Amino acid sequence: MRSAIILVTCLGFIGAAAQDRELAFKKYFDTLATHQLYDGNIALAENGHKVYSFSGGYANYATAQRNTGQSRFNLASISKIFTSTAILQLRDKGKLKLDDEVKKHLPGFPFSGVTLYHLLTHTSGLPNLELYEEVVKQYPDSVITNDAILPLLNQWKKGLYFKPGDEFRYCNTNYNLLAMIVEKVSGIDLPRYMEKNIFRPAGMRNSYIAAVGGPADSLRVVQQVRPTFYDTAYLQADKLKRYRYTEYNNSGSLGSSNLITTVDDMLRFDNAFFSGKLLTLSSVEEAIRPVKLNNGKEYQEHMDTMRGDGAGQYGLGWEIFDMPGYGKGVGHGGYKFGLATFYYHNLRSKQVIVAYTNGTSTFGDNVTSCLYMLNGQAAIPVSIKQSAVRAYAKALMTEGADHAACMLHIYMGDTTHYYFSSRELNFLGYDFLYQSNAPEHKQWSLETFKLNTFIEPANFNTYDSYGEALLEAGRKADAIRMYRKSLDLNPTSEDGIKAMKKMGIM
Repeated sequence: MRSAIILVTCLGFIGAAAQDRELAFKKYFDTLATHQLYDGNIALAENGHKVYSFSGGYANYATAQRNTGQSRFNLASISKIFTSTAILQLRDKGKLKLDDEVKKHLPGFPFSGVTLYHLLTHTSGLPNLELYEEVVKQYPDSVITNDAILPLLNQWKKGLYFKPGDEFRYCNTNYNLLAMIVEKVSGIDLPRYMEKNIFRPAGMRNSYIAAVGGPADSLRVVQQVRPTFYDTAYLQADKLKRYRYTEYNNSGSLGSSNLITTVDDMLRFDNAFFSGKLLTLSSVEEAIRPVKLNNGKEYQEHMDTMRGDGAGQYGLGWEIFDMPGYGKGVGHGGYKFGLATFYYHNLRSKQVIVAYTNGTSTFGDNVTSCLYMLNGQAAIPVSIKQSAVRAYAKALMTEGADHAACMLHIYMGDTTHYYFSSRELNFLGYDFLYQSNAPEHKQWSLETFKLNTFIEPANFNTYDSYGEALLEAGRKADAIRMYRKSLDLNPTSEDGIKAMKKMGIM
């Protein structure tokens, strides 16, 4: 009888904890929805079962299309996990080896000593998107696809950045080449390979590879950005000049990005991958093992995306997170202008976070709060404060410099409703200087940078930026004064030294 009472009591505690967690989720995500603080989708799971999901904001502001649970997002760099899985599947079938040189499968590849393992672990030394700069300058309307990579690598004059295996250097080219190898070895294109060998076995019915000329999808979200710190409306990132190179010219390559899916399909992938449905369990373990460099040391840096203390490492297409109190987790983050994605699987607790955003969010705080709440801890407090810098920009453009300066003092003092960032103010100055076509744009830039020197007088960068604007306005003598002030505070400032040399001062 005693054991039965204990069991009932324990079940009661578990039930109460689950109920408390559910309430915490609801309170947190209701706040995001009420204040329109998250455009995108989030799904949380534990032990293979979804425990909460949220969908908020707009898939497309321009058409007023809202995000729903079925909205499809570009995974961006999370796509690399799928490319890695395809390579490991082919290895498990005996069709290739990870220590094969790339040249074995792609005879036109110009560098010796680079293996598939080096591509998987970003230790190849190959160039990243800079590989395409010259061809895009020559043909500005071109969209780079994987077909262009080998010819451009053969024209690349700078060689490898380092001996393969010596360093870690994140590089999308690695995964474009891996996608080409999947196609060469399997005999079918990447979209069909993924559908047959990963999407279908995992039950991912709402996923596909977005190849150039492939299927359009009305449920797919657009990448949305506020172009500058003085703009209020969100616009489509790939339609804007300042993002054209990455979001238009480099939008056609496969393997490193462009896998389109939903949060629920990503949970299905997670279940299939870690249950051994897609790879042998030994290959699963190998995929999430940290890379060792040629010197025998494991590559390590500060953890990305997730807030707080923790070490970040890399495996075979997988990011590895080691957080005090939570243990190891694996997954990947993705970023494109106007879009961010994150996938996390905790190896100990079997908790999973899938998060996508295509507009408003405080993404790092959001995904970290999800981890906290999954473990019965308080979320990071949600800030509903407005940017004092954006409010200042509006006042400057509509009412002039004196009014805007007065209002900035008011905004900075009203810490209940506004937050202030001198970094944002610096960005605003550059947005005025280089992005605005208004007749007053240079004067607006000067006013903005000038204010920042008084707000942060000990920051060398404020004087450096002000000097740049003064020089652009034709006021060389004052520019020199500001650069000298910047170099007094930071004698090693590369931008300051370069500017002074250009003016013939140093």
